[in-house]
Amino acid sequence: MNRWSALALLLIIASALALRVPELDARPLHNDEAVNAVKVSKLWQEGRYVYDPDEYHGPALHYATLPFLWVSGARNREDLDDSTLRLAPVAFGVGLVLLIWLFADGLGRQAVTWAALFTAVSPAMVFYSRYFIHEMLLVFFTALVLGGGWRYARTRAAHWAIVAGAGLGLMAATKETFVITVAAMGLAGIVTIWWWLPPLRRVQGFLALGNWKHAALALGTAFTIWLLFFSSFFTHFDGLLDSVRTYIPWFKRAGGHSPHDHPWTFYLHRLAWFHPAKGPVWSEGLILVLAVVGAVASLVERKSPLRCFLALYTIALTAAYSLIPYKTPWCLLSFHLGMVLLAGVGAAALVGFFHARSFKVMTVAMLLALTCQLSWQAWRTSFVYPADRRNPYVYAQTVPDISNLVRRTDGIANVAPAGYKTVVKIIAPNSDYWPLPWSLRRFKHVGCYQNIPDDPFAPIVVVSSKLDARLDEKSGRKWIMAGLSELRPGNFFELYVELGLWKRYVETLPRDRE
Repeated sequence: MNRWSALALLLIIASALALRVPELDARPLHNDEAVNAVKVSKLWQEGRYVYDPDEYHGPALHYATLPFLWVSGARNREDLDDSTLRLAPVAFGVGLVLLIWLFADGLGRQAVTWAALFTAVSPAMVFYSRYFIHEMLLVFFTALVLGGGWRYARTRAAHWAIVAGAGLGLMAATKETFVITVAAMGLAGIVTIWWWLPPLRRVQGFLALGNWKHAALALGTAFTIWLLFFSSFFTHFDGLLDSVRTYIPWFKRAGGHSPHDHPWTFYLHRLAWFHPAKGPVWSEGLILVLAVVGAVASLVERKSPLRCFLALYTIALTAAYSLIPYKTPWCLLSFHLGMVLLAGVGAAALVGFFHARSFKVMTVAMLLALTCQLSWQAWRTSFVYPADRRNPYVYAQTVPDISNLVRRTDGIANVAPAGYKTVVKIIAPNSDYWPLPWSLRRFKHVGCYQNIPDDPFAPIVVVSSKLDARLDEKSGRKWIMAGLSELRPGNFFELYVELGLWKRYVETLPRDRE
C-alpha cells in the first residue's frame, strides 16, 4: 500500500468513526436491544449464557460485547448505559471497512477504495453499526468468509482456509439467517466456475477446490467455533441441538407466519427512494446505481472471477431476501455488503471509462460530492432522526417518551420506603412491554404479565392502555393514574401509583413561584 492509499484509508476510517462513535445514546434502546442487554448482563455478572432457539439469535454478539463491559468501569447492570452496549457493533462496523482491502487484487485498488468509502458512509451501514443487534456482526463475518475465501483461492495458503472457516463458524454463531448467505455463496461459486472456465477446465476448476486437508481445516475451525459458542463454552450442551432445532420456528416465520411480513419491494424501497409524508427524501441510489454498473461491467467484461462471483452472489442474495415474506429493515445489510463492493467496482469503471485526465477529475469530483450527500444522510439517520418513523431504518422503535416514564419511576423510588426494592408490575399483551424490563432494571422486584393478574396492584403499576385497566377506578381511587407514556408508535402505557406514595413524590417536585 503506497502513501496515498494509506492516507485514503486513514481518512475513510476517520469518517467511519466520526459517524459511528458520537452520541451512541441518542436513541433509546429498541426492544430487541433491550432483550440482548438482559442476556449479556446475565452472562457478564453470572458467567452463564443459555441459547434460546425459539425467539432469539446466536451467542456471538453477547460474547463479543463482554470485553467492552469489562473495561467500562460499570460494577453491575444498573451502571451500564446504552453507549457501552453499542460499542461492539461500532467496532465491527468500523472493522468491516478494513476487511474490504482483502479484495484489493480481485476488484482493483481503486474499486476497494471506493467500496471502503461507501461502507464507511452508507446510511444503513452507519445506522445499524450503532444498534445493539446481531446484524453488523453477521455482515462482518460474511466479509471475513468472502475475503478469506478469495485470499485462499489466490494463494492456496492453509491459514486463509482457517480464516474463512472461522468466519463461517462465527456467522453460524451470530444469526440463523447465515444459511441464506451461504446458499447464495455456493450458488454463485458454482455458476462462476461453470461460466468462467472453458468446458475442458471446468472439472479441473471444481477439483481445484478440493484440497481436502485445507477443507478439513476450514470445516474443523467452523465446527470448533460452533461447538464452543452454542455449548456456552462446555457449560450447556443442549445448545448444540437447539442450534439446529431453531430452524423450525424460523422457517415458519420466513414462510409468512409473522407480523413482520412485507412485500418484496420492502428493502429496495428503503434503499432507493424513501419519502414519508412530511419527511425528507432518503436514498442510497448512488450505491444502487453504481452497483448495477459494477455488476454489468463484471458480467460483461469478465476481467476477474471475483467480480463475476460478487455480481451473481449479490443478485441471488437480494432476490432471496426480497422473496422471503419475513422482513425487518436491518436484514438488508446482508446483501447491501455485496452492493457496496459492486458499487466500488462501478465507481472505478466510471472513472476508468474516460481517457482524458480532466474528465477523470470531474468524475471523481462528482462521485465525491454525491458521497458527501450520502454522508449527510447517514448523519441525519443517527443524529437528527434516530428514533423517528420518517427514518427508513427505524422500525418498531422505542420513542424518546420512555425517558419521562423512567425518570418518574426513579423519582417515586427516591421517596418510597423500600426505594428500588419497591414492587413494580408491568402488564401488556404479547410481551409488548419491552424494553421496560431493562429500562426499569434498577428496581429489584419487577413482575411482567401478559394479562391483568387477579391482583394487579403494586406500589407502581405500568400497564398497556390496550387492556383498559382503570386501576384508579377499581381501587376506589387508592391508586392514581399518574401518567400516559408512548412506548412505541401507537403503543401507550398508563402509570398507576399508590396514592400515598404519589403524594410523597409530588411534594418533592419544584413549585412555580406565585
